[in-house]
Amino acid sequence: MSIIPGLMSYSYHLSFPEGKMTPRRFMNRAEELHLKSVEWCHFPCHEPGNVDWEQVRLLDRLGREKGIKNSVSGFAPLLARGDARQDMLDRVRTQLEVSKFIGANRLRFGSMVEMELGIGAQAPLDICLDNLKRVVALGEKAGIVIALEDHMDFRTVDFRYFFNKIDSPFFAINLDTGNLLPLFEDVIAFTEEFSDKIVSCHFKGVRFVWRDYGAILTSCKPQHSLIDLRKILEILAACPQEIAVHVEVVAMNSEHEDQLVADYAKFLRDFLREYAQAQHHFSN
Repeated sequence: MSIIPGLMSYSYHLSFPEGKMTPRRFMNRAEELHLKSVEWCHFPCHEPGNVDWEQVRLLDRLGREKGIKNSVSGFAPLLARGDARQDMLDRVRTQLEVSKFIGANRLRFGSMVEMELGIGAQAPLDICLDNLKRVVALGEKAGIVIALEDHMDFRTVDFRYFFNKIDSPFFAINLDTGNLLPLFEDVIAFTEEFSDKIVSCHFKGVRFVWRDYGAILTSCKPQHSLIDLRKILEILAACPQEIAVHVEVVAMNSEHEDQLVADYAKFLRDFLREYAQAQHHFSN
C-alpha cells in the first residue's frame, strides 16, 4: 500500500488560535484516529531567526514516541526579484533545516503567487521557474524533496511547463484535492496525469454554500464533496511511490473541525481497508 494516512494541522486553523487545540493534543488526535503522518503549519518554523526550536524538538519527540512521521508545510514567494530573492531562499533554507531535524524527506511548498496576484491570475512563469530551480537545488542539497502544491495558483499547463524544465527526483507535487476547483481545472485528470510526481496530498472535499453576497467554497462531509474523493484515492493507491495523504478540512467555525476530521479519517481508513482486502482477494 503506497498511501500513508495522515493529518494536516490546518484542519484546526480555528481551534489553534482559540486555544482549543495544542500541538500535543494534535499529535494525540492523530494517534487516536490511527493516522501515521502529520504536516505542520501552526508554529514558527519558516523564517530565519524565528524558529521555535523547543516546539520543533517536542514534535520530533512525540512523533518518534507515537510512530508518526512529521513534516512541515513550507512556503516562500516565487515571484521574488532582486534583493528579495535572497530572503526567499533563506526562508527555504530554514524550512529545510527544520525538516531535516524532524526527519522529514519532503517539504510541502507553497509559491505564495495567489497571495500576491490573486486567485486565478496568470503568473509570470519565467520568474517562477528561475526561483523554483533555485528552491529545488536547495532541496537536493539537503536531500529533501520539494513538493509544489496546487494552491489556487498554477494550472495543469503550468505544472507541465515546470516539469518539462526541471528534471529532478527532488521536484514533485503535493496534490490538494480542493484547490483546483476555483481555477476550473479537473482534479481527477490532474491526478491521473501527474500520478508519478505526487508524493503527498492534502485530502479535502469541498462544496458551495450560499451566503447573502454569493457562494463560498468550504469543507463538507466527504460523501458530499464535489470532487470524487474515492476516485482520487484509487489513483493514488495504484502508485508505486509512498504518498502521505493528509486529511485537511477548512470549516467555517471551530465547533465543526473535530467531527469533520473524524469523518475524513474514517473515510480514508475505510478505503485503505477495502482496497487492501480487494488486493488480497485478487492475489489469491
